[in-house]
Amino acid sequence: MPSEKKEEPHKKFLGVYFVTCGIYGRLYKNDGVNAYIGRCPKCGKPFRIGIHEAKGTEQRFFKAHCR
Repeated sequence: MPSEKKEEPHKKFLGVYFVTCGIYGRLYKNDGVNAYIGRCPKCGKPFRIGIHEAKGTEQRFFKAHCR
């Protein structure tokens, strides 16, 4: 009997270039859907970008500094 894979809905994310560490990564929407959260994949520094309905941006890619 073949196993059935459940398709998970596409999780919204922001692309981030972590300038200090020279690496790309993603920040994903949190469960409360009020912020994108994640960590630099190289140094582990946590990042949080709040979501503001009225003052948002359509930009999907950002630069961040880890140190």
